[in-house]
Amino acid sequence: MAEYRMTTFIEGLSPKLVGASFMLMWALSFSTAMSFAKSLSPEVDSVIVLFMRYFFGLLFFSPFIMRVGIKGFSTKRLPLHILRVLFVGIAMGCTYYAYRNLPLALATSIGMTGPLFTTLLSLLILKDSVSFSKWLLIIFGYLGVVVMVRPHEMPVSLGVWVELFANLFAALAIVCTKLLSRTESTVTIMLYTTTATTFFGGLVAISVWKTPALHDLLILMAVGAFGVFSQYAYVSALKYANPSYLSPFEYTRLCFAVPVGYFFFQEVPTAWTFVGSFMIIAATYGLTRLELTYQNPKPDEMISP
Repeated sequence: MAEYRMTTFIEGLSPKLVGASFMLMWALSFSTAMSFAKSLSPEVDSVIVLFMRYFFGLLFFSPFIMRVGIKGFSTKRLPLHILRVLFVGIAMGCTYYAYRNLPLALATSIGMTGPLFTTLLSLLILKDSVSFSKWLLIIFGYLGVVVMVRPHEMPVSLGVWVELFANLFAALAIVCTKLLSRTESTVTIMLYTTTATTFFGGLVAISVWKTPALHDLLILMAVGAFGVFSQYAYVSALKYANPSYLSPFEYTRLCFAVPVGYFFFQEVPTAWTFVGSFMIIAATYGLTRLELTYQNPKPDEMISP
């Protein structure tokens, strides 16, 4: 009954507004998962982190698996699922490495190049329509990232390049997800990704396996819980809106990463951080208003038959 009321409530809202709401939930849960991963002991290998994230994520996701049963794996698009699993695995492995080896705000800021990759690939592959106004807002939001990072002062370490590499594969995974979401359920998409990544991640983790301490295991459980929810939120968002519209909402991760970095990792934000955050929030708000206005034009803007 509660699920029915929630579905009815969502159906009464603008699809793009629902998609944007899911993206904000993704940004919060993703940032939380990465913050927990950053607090792990250095002795825990990034490969083990990736495997345990999906292993615990699979445990938290198991009630959905039991409810749908084996039919949840039924699909006519197996090659695309496999391709998505490959892209997600590479992107997440690189992301965990970058977040554990860079300051939280810096890693998140570099991650903001992702929307540019996503928008470009959506334009080329999905044939999304990207207006001039939208491009201006996307670029303005990205300039907010540049203001925060200040590239002329940024040390170009291995972690920086790994993070950029992760963004490219994440964008490819997002395009695959959008293509799959046209015919596949959210549960089916997550089933393939979570089970396959756990299996293959386990095979790789065997070569470097070292049982984490209890403290690290508890943290890895939290990473898995928030990770699986972030995945659900992102896949759900793509069911309601196109990647070119949703990708700029990734900028909001910075707004979560800055306070977390300050309170938990003693990373003090600068005045440039606040200026950049304001630009990011303004760009995201502008994109939302632009899309909602386009979707629901004013009466005097509508052409009478």
